[in-house]
This record gives sequence, C-alpha cells and structure tokens, in this order.
Amino acid sequence: MKKLTLFVLALSSAAVVSAQTVTSSTNQTVTLTLQNKIDIAVEGTPTGNSFTFSSAADYSTGIENLNASSFRVRSNQAFAVTVESAAANFTSSAATTMPSTVLGVRLNGSTGAYSSLSTTAASLTTGSRGNSTFAVDYKADPGFNYDAGSYTLSVVYTATQQ
Repeated sequence: MKKLTLFVLALSSAAVVSAQTVTSSTNQTVTLTLQNKIDIAVEGTPTGNSFTFSSAADYSTGIENLNASSFRVRSNQAFAVTVESAAANFTSSAATTMPSTVLGVRLNGSTGAYSSLSTTAASLTTGSRGNSTFAVDYKADPGFNYDAGSYTLSVVYTATQQ
C-alpha cells in the first residue's frame, strides 16, 4: 500500500509540474517626439461684432459690446495674445475714410480702458500651457466725423508661445 501511495503521490507531483505555465518577456522602447504647437480659434458664435448707430447718443458716447467674442488657445507652452487691425482704415464705399482707431478692444471683465486698434500689435492677455479661453469687449466710437454707410475691419488675434 505504501508503494501505491508513493506512486500516486509521485504521479500527481509530475502532473502539477507539467501544468505550470512557461513565460518569457522582453522590453520595447517607445519614443514620443513632441513639437511646440499653438492654436487660436474663435469659440462659438460671436455676438458683438456688429454695431448699429441709430441715435445721437450712440454717436456721442460710442457703443460698447461686452463679451463680444470668445477665443480658445491650445498650446503646449505658455503664451501671449496680441491684437491688431489688418489695415489702417475700415473698408467702405462711403466717401469718408474711417481709421481703425475708432474701434477699441479689451479683455472681457476688465475695467480698464479700451486699446484703440492699429496695425501695431497690442498685448491683450497671457496664459499657461493647456487649453485656455478668453473673451473680449469692443467699443466703437466714431463720433460725428464719418458719412453714413457700412464700414468693415478685420481684427487679427495672434497667439505666440513664450
């Protein structure tokens, strides 16, 4: 009986040994090559890019459009945003020439003065890496100096990594 027990024990030991999993492993190096990237875009639908001067008070004090446009900046570095006009003057079929300085811009939520637009870039805001948003306010103040008509101006926002 002892021999039979030893034989069964030896047989079950052999079965356990042969059921063990055999493994092997290796390493692989993965390389990520990151480049500096930045993107600025209008976020949503701008609500304050149009001004209608319909009263003498509008001409006397100008018109403010608060939270006129929102922008999104995505960058893997800290950044700065500047604003400028694409041209020195508004485009129009009217007989008078309206300078870009009639339109002012500032960071939404700011209580400071508006920066009059020109073809020279003016600092607007800064941010850190990641996904950032900001909004701007506009103020148009042409006074009584220009003929009636429709005037348009392209405003350029530039995000630059620091």
